[in-house]
Amino acid sequence: MQSDPRTNLSNQLAHTLTNRSVAPDEKREITITFRASYAEKVRLEQRCSGVVQSDYIRARLFDYPLPHPKLVIPEVNRQAIYELKKIGNNLNQQTRAINEAVKIGSQPLTNEVKLYLKTIEELTALLEQTRQSLTQVSIEG
Repeated sequence: MQSDPRTNLSNQLAHTLTNRSVAPDEKREITITFRASYAEKVRLEQRCSGVVQSDYIRARLFDYPLPHPKLVIPEVNRQAIYELKKIGNNLNQQTRAINEAVKIGSQPLTNEVKLYLKTIEELTALLEQTRQSLTQVSIEG
């Protein structure tokens, strides 16, 4: 059975928060600047490859775990993911409405209703797979 997209998002958020390199009560109030040559700047940008430069430097300097690169999703994928989420929300609302109607007895749980609910479940799983595929392509690309 396909896991709930909200659970996946919640797990990703929890993972991100546990990988923070700064304790929540530790504020960064001081700015440090330094000069570098053009060659050093290019080398730094290459090493950062999607990671915020200050986070990369801090991680290397203070032995924090290296942060993960920022997820860059192409605009076309972002639009597709947005539309998929809207469709998924509609499917979830339909499922909830049908389950509630069956629960209170205004809709009998017929074979047609069971088939419809199964179809919605399959569509939801397919939407999630497609969303993951769009996100994965942007990570690799």
